[in-house]
Order: sequence, then C-alpha cells, then structure tokens
Amino acid sequence: MASLLLIDDHPLVEVALEAACIHSPIPVKLHAAATEAEARQLLQQHQFDLIVLDIGLPDSDGLELLRRLRARDPHCPVLIYSAQQSRHTLLSAVSLGAAGYVVKSQSMAQLLSAILAVLGGQQAFPPLPERIELPLTEKEQQIVALLVRGLSNLQIGEQLHISNKTVSTHKKNILEKTGVQSVVELAELWKAQQ
Repeated sequence: MASLLLIDDHPLVEVALEAACIHSPIPVKLHAAATEAEARQLLQQHQFDLIVLDIGLPDSDGLELLRRLRARDPHCPVLIYSAQQSRHTLLSAVSLGAAGYVVKSQSMAQLLSAILAVLGGQQAFPPLPERIELPLTEKEQQIVALLVRGLSNLQIGEQLHISNKTVSTHKKNILEKTGVQSVVELAELWKAQQ
C-alpha cells in the first residue's frame, strides 16, 4: 500500500483525490494537511511514499516548503499540484527537486496518473522547453545580464552609456515581457535560459 501526504488547503481536493484513488491499480492510503504546520505533525507520525504539494498555502511559500521537504527527506518524492502554471514556477519546482508538476486545471485522473508514475520511479512533468527563449531585445538582454550581476540602474546606465530613466523603462518592459514580478525571479529565469 502506498502512503500519500496531500498538503493542500482546499478540502474539495482531498475529497476528489480520495475518490480518484479508489480507481488506482495499487492501494493508496491518503493523509491530508491544510497547512505546513499540520503537514509537519503528520511527517513526524508517519512515513510517506509520496507528498502531493500545493504551492499556494496560507501559512507557507510552497516552493520554500518544497526545498525544506527535499532537505528533510531526499528519498521521498514531492509532486507539485498547483493552479500556477507559469514557466518560471515550473522551472523553479524542477530546480528544487520536485518529481512532477500537475496543474489543477487538469483532471483528477491525470493527477492520479502522475502519482502512479512518480511512485513507479518516474518523473511527471509537462513538456519542458529545451531552452527558454526570452522575448527581449539585444539591449534588454544586456540590461538583464547586468541586473543579474547585481548592478544598480545607475551603474547599468553608466556602463551602457544611457540614462538612469532609460534603464528603468527597459527594466519595466523586461518584467512585463517575461511575466516575472521581481529581479530575483528574473535572475532565476535568466539562469535557466543560459
């Protein structure tokens, strides 16, 4: 019997997953936690074969929790089950050691299929692009490369012989084009593209 821990704050997800597990070719025991605190308690009491983690939790950053779960027990795979479907979130999950990623808009049968694949030692990710092509101009790419190195707008302007205001405008355009919210996310995306 496979033992699963679902960490998700939506009670309907637990009900739906439990119903889907009835059709599983292997018996599945499901435990559920709505918060990181509840999950920690269950992790102290039980051994799990797989953790299904929603990264939008009320008391925790799900990607940071993924990092802690992988550090705590590198042998227990974690499958991300999230409404977020940005390329950045998916690549972050991959880099933090997730065993798979299922978007909540997919059916419960697809989630169950991913669970069975991960329990069978496989990974369950949607197709990943070989290399991400950022839709940036040459100047914007130069600015991103300098931002990632930690340079300020003023330093970038001096280095590229443009005004501080022009750097700010490029930065705003870069964030809009890539869909990221911060320079930190931009840096992760840039590293994934290199």
